[in-house]
Amino acid sequence: MANHDAGYRMLFSDKRLVADLIRGFISESWVADLDLDSLEPVNASFVSERFEKRESDVIWRVRFRDHWLYLYLLIEFQSTVDRLMALRLMVYVGLLYQRLLSEKEIKESEMLPPVVPIVLYNGTRRWTAPRDVGELIADAGHEELTRYLPRLSYFLLEEHAQDLAALAGMHNLAAIVFRLEQCRSQEDIEAVFAELSEWASVEEHRETVLRIGRWLEAVAASGKRLIESPAQLQDFREYGAMLKETVEQWRKQAREEGYAQGVEEGLAEGMEKGIQKGLQQGIQQGVAKGRSEGEAEVLMRLLNKKFGTIPEEYGQRIREADQEQLLTWADRILTATHIDEVFGRN
Repeated sequence: MANHDAGYRMLFSDKRLVADLIRGFISESWVADLDLDSLEPVNASFVSERFEKRESDVIWRVRFRDHWLYLYLLIEFQSTVDRLMALRLMVYVGLLYQRLLSEKEIKESEMLPPVVPIVLYNGTRRWTAPRDVGELIADAGHEELTRYLPRLSYFLLEEHAQDLAALAGMHNLAAIVFRLEQCRSQEDIEAVFAELSEWASVEEHRETVLRIGRWLEAVAASGKRLIESPAQLQDFREYGAMLKETVEQWRKQAREEGYAQGVEEGLAEGMEKGIQKGLQQGIQQGVAKGRSEGEAEVLMRLLNKKFGTIPEEYGQRIREADQEQLLTWADRILTATHIDEVFGRN
């Protein structure tokens, strides 16, 4: 269970996943005033003398109108419902305020920032605990005494209470994580993996998708049963590895397309700098990998862009050339008016 807690902490230490969690699952009006692009992680490793350090909790802060609002995300994987959750959160929020004051992140003369406690519950039993600490305190027996009672509420997100059809209809990475937790067959896994592969095709999402892939492998390695058949844990391990491979393939494709685009733009505009940029990016990539085929591939692309079809004779020479020769030919492209000039024929 600790491994799963740590895995979820790793997941929701990702800005994109946290933003999707908020925009997709907290249907309250104040969310519209959040600047989710401003999300910043906050150190959650504060410890008191009586309370243990919470390794699975994640804290973020986000701009709300003209000030910061803190999101205390408590990840709960206990098999039984914690009746005293509201009390625990009241203590944790108090510790957070103490840390912010002791580290001078807020001044004693300033108002304390608002904190929204969020409980992400993964258990299969429905959550029945009180949502406000005031509900845990006995009736004082006098109306005037009620004003002295503490109040703190939390937002509850029950993962297994989410409708699978609704989750499948959401363009949301947090929803995909919840769907993975509820997979019951290989077909379910394949369907979610196909969507993750689509997410990986977008550059800005690849780090998050890669994080999900690492989480899948960790879940399989820990033996955690997310699905009915233990044998399908191997599917999670394999799909996690495949997911990482997919991300790397998309990255490689993006790099290659970027090199080609840089060269093409340089040629179209007649700008030497544009050509050199494409050359340098492609050639440096090949050198860094210690493979001459990197330079050869880029040289072939450049020749094709500038001169069209490459005669087989020249293609063979490129494939057999060393790095120094390839660089020499690449330099000649800048001034050559005919492909023969690149290879030393006038």
